[in-house]
Amino acid sequence: IMSSAQILAVFSLLLIDGHAQVLLQQRPPSVIKKESTTVRMECKVEGIYDFQGAYIHWYRQLPAGAPERLLYVTGVSQVNYDSDSYKNKYLCSKVGNKICTLSVLNVHRDDKGTYYCAYWVSHRGNRLQAALTESRLQLQQHTFIQGPKTTAAFLPPSLSLHEIPTS
Repeated sequence: IMSSAQILAVFSLLLIDGHAQVLLQQRPPSVIKKESTTVRMECKVEGIYDFQGAYIHWYRQLPAGAPERLLYVTGVSQVNYDSDSYKNKYLCSKVGNKICTLSVLNVHRDDKGTYYCAYWVSHRGNRLQAALTESRLQLQQHTFIQGPKTTAAFLPPSLSLHEIPTS
């Protein structure tokens, strides 16, 4: 099973193809939520000429599991789910010219993991341009307020939902 860093490295290599670089940034970098609430992630996209027509993909990687695609969105309201069961769990939309959101509804322990926003497009000669970023999602049992974290500039943003031990 590939780690998050290995997956990001593979997708980063696909970016170097002589075309303008696409940059994806997910926020917030870390989220802690109670069960049965909704988590909303944003993927800010830079460098795509036709954002509304671009295919933006969302993946989930559970702890100790392989990444799996949840859905992709092609237009303002054109969401294509990889499983019918995801239709009641995930909402996705494009906001303006740069933001694609993913909402995870009614979060539970099974939703804990890393969520990836991805984009790719084929160019002449079937060359691939790709971009990928991640968010980590974990759950808690009690309300917990976390102060700001220091993040190294070279690391991709991530969304973490941390499990808080019960006492």
